[in-house]
Amino acid sequence: MNTSRRRFVGSLAVAGAGALLAQRVSGQQTAARPRRVDFHHHFQLAEIMAIESRAGGPPPTVPWTLARDLEDMDRFGTETAILSGFVPTRGDVETRRKAARVLNEFSARLRSDHPVRFGNLAALPLRDFDNDGCLREIEYASDTLKVDGFFHMTSYGDAWAGDERWAPVYQELNRRKAIVHVHPQGPACCSGLTIGRKVPNEGAMIEFGTDTTRVIANLVFSGFTTQFPDIRWVFSHGGGVMPFIIERFFQGGTSAEVVQGIVTKGQDGNRASVPGDQVLQQLRRFYYDTAQSSNPVAMDALKKVVGVSQIVFGTDYWYRTAEETGTGLVTSRVFTTAELQAIDRGNAERLIPRLRNLSPKG
Repeated sequence: MNTSRRRFVGSLAVAGAGALLAQRVSGQQTAARPRRVDFHHHFQLAEIMAIESRAGGPPPTVPWTLARDLEDMDRFGTETAILSGFVPTRGDVETRRKAARVLNEFSARLRSDHPVRFGNLAALPLRDFDNDGCLREIEYASDTLKVDGFFHMTSYGDAWAGDERWAPVYQELNRRKAIVHVHPQGPACCSGLTIGRKVPNEGAMIEFGTDTTRVIANLVFSGFTTQFPDIRWVFSHGGGVMPFIIERFFQGGTSAEVVQGIVTKGQDGNRASVPGDQVLQQLRRFYYDTAQSSNPVAMDALKKVVGVSQIVFGTDYWYRTAEETGTGLVTSRVFTTAELQAIDRGNAERLIPRLRNLSPKG
C-alpha cells in the first residue's frame, strides 16, 4: 500500500472513529434527557402519616422530600412526575375525607408551582363505600384543582375496584372520561397468612400482583368496562400477573390470538361469560405502567399481550428510582428506540394531552 493510500485509509478510520464517537455522545445525550413522564410517582406528608400513627399505625416517618424528588428526576431523565398519595387506611370516614383533601390540595399546589415538573392524580376516600365523599372530591378535584386524573387502591375490605356498591362513583368518573390509576395493596382476604412468617415481604412480593390481576379480571368479567367505557384505566406494575396467566383469562374453551397467527386456547369447563377475543380486546384498552416490572421477562410478556401503545413509564418513586427503571427498560432489549420514546412520553401525552404543550425543562 503506497503512502497516499495509507493516509487515505487512515483518514477514513479517523473519520469513522469520530463519527462513531459522535453517535455515542449523541446517544448518551438522548439517553440522559428522554423527557420521561413518570405515571407511578408517590409522595407523602408528615400530617398524613401522623393520622395513621394516632389510629394505631406505625410512627410517622417521611422518606419523601421535594428536594430529593426533583434531584432524582433531574439526574435520570424524568421531566414530569404524575403524583399520587395514599389516603390513610385507619381512622373514621371524616378523617379519610379530610386526608384526601389535604393530599389533593398539596399535589395541586406542587403542579401549580412547577407546571412542567408535576402532574397529579387525586386520591379518593373509597373505603367504607363513601360515595358522597368521593363524589364531592371528584367535583372539587376536577373543577377547582384541575387534576389530571384519579388514584385509588385495588381493594378495601371485602370489595375490589369495580364493586357495584361504588357504581355512583364510577358513573361520575365515566361521565368525566377520567383517568383512574389503580394501585395494589395486600387484600384483607390474604393478610396475616402463616406463609408470611417465612416469605420476606410476602404482601408486596405476591399479593400486590395478584390483587391487581383480580381487579383486571373483575372489571372485564363483571361488565364494568362496557358499562363505563369512557374511564381510562391505568394499572400498576405491568398488570400484576395478568400477562403470565393470560391463557386462564380465556374461559369456557374460548380462544384468542395473543400473538398474531397463533391461537391460544383457554380452559374448558366453566361457561365463558366473555369470549376470549373480547377479553383480549378489553385488556388492550387498559394502560399498564412499568413500575417494579422493567425487566425483560415482564416487559416481553406485557408487550406481547397488550402492545407498546398501552405501556407508560412508571418508577414507584420513592420506593424505586428513575435510574433503576430507565436502565431496566433499556437493558432489557425488549423495545426499539421508537418504542422506548412512546413508553417514556408519547403514550402519556395521549392520555394527558396538556403534556404536549409543556416546554422542555431548561
